[in-house]
Amino acid sequence: MNNSYHPSSIVSADNNLQLLLSLKNGLTRKQIDSLKIPYIRSQLLLLEAYQLINKTDGIYKTAIPILDSEQTSRLRTQSLFTANKIYPEIEKECRDLVAYLATQNRLNNAYSILFSYVLDGLIWTQFEKEGIVEEWDTTGIWSGNYWFLTPKREVDCGGTNSLTNENIAFKWNWSYSEKVTDDLWGKNIEALFPFAQGKSIPNKEIINEFADYGFFDKDSRLTIPVINEKENNYLHSLSLKIIDKLLLTFKAETDFEQIKTSYQFSNTSETVVVFYHEVMFDLMDMLIEKQIIQLPKAFKSPEKSTLKDAADLCFIVISK
Repeated sequence: MNNSYHPSSIVSADNNLQLLLSLKNGLTRKQIDSLKIPYIRSQLLLLEAYQLINKTDGIYKTAIPILDSEQTSRLRTQSLFTANKIYPEIEKECRDLVAYLATQNRLNNAYSILFSYVLDGLIWTQFEKEGIVEEWDTTGIWSGNYWFLTPKREVDCGGTNSLTNENIAFKWNWSYSEKVTDDLWGKNIEALFPFAQGKSIPNKEIINEFADYGFFDKDSRLTIPVINEKENNYLHSLSLKIIDKLLLTFKAETDFEQIKTSYQFSNTSETVVVFYHEVMFDLMDMLIEKQIIQLPKAFKSPEKSTLKDAADLCFIVISK
């Protein structure tokens, strides 16, 4: 994992968003100056370094998809159609996954595991294996896809963050509304890994560091789910079944070329990434509507949530 800034940090700084929107159709420096938009040259260099804009023959042009409200509405009509085809195929396994977590006293993690581990996790490895999504180089400056849709969705599913050391990863589901995970980046997360593997007993120092987060019970045992993919893990098996069925229907019901052309996405990989995110958000909405899962307290009532609610958003994965 690289430590460079996420594009959202770059876009939100200064008036970079204003620059991006103004460069949607391409402008020279002289034309930018004529707009009377305040900027300095280093802003353009930074946007170019993060591949948010391109410069060709002296013309600066936004390099990421920016869909207006009409385009976004059409795209979401298509994504909802696809999600409606997928949902009946995966509903049983999703219910089984939630029921299993309930037996482990971690029902509150159901939302984040279905989102961050399954729908926004395992699926990307499958997309890469299928060759329809590019595998990103994460060793240098931030790499990935970034785009704008208008308006934002009502339900903020957020995204997934991860801290990894070799074959073990600490993952958490975040959203723009919650604040309980903000300080996790500064915590000694890797100190949790030996306990997740059953290799040692947590000492008082580690327990105290994560006491406010509720990561340990009164018997000093980890409370957050640990998914060991090396073993015959039922949670992992169920998740793979969901992904297999989802992938099959997603490919069968999606005309990638038509979507790429309609919204002028740069390639198939970008098309799949943007469109699948909308399908994924639709599926999460359906799971909430069917009362299979519910929004975590940190998302639903951020003003009332405490650090202990972060445990509902976190889990550890030991990969094969």
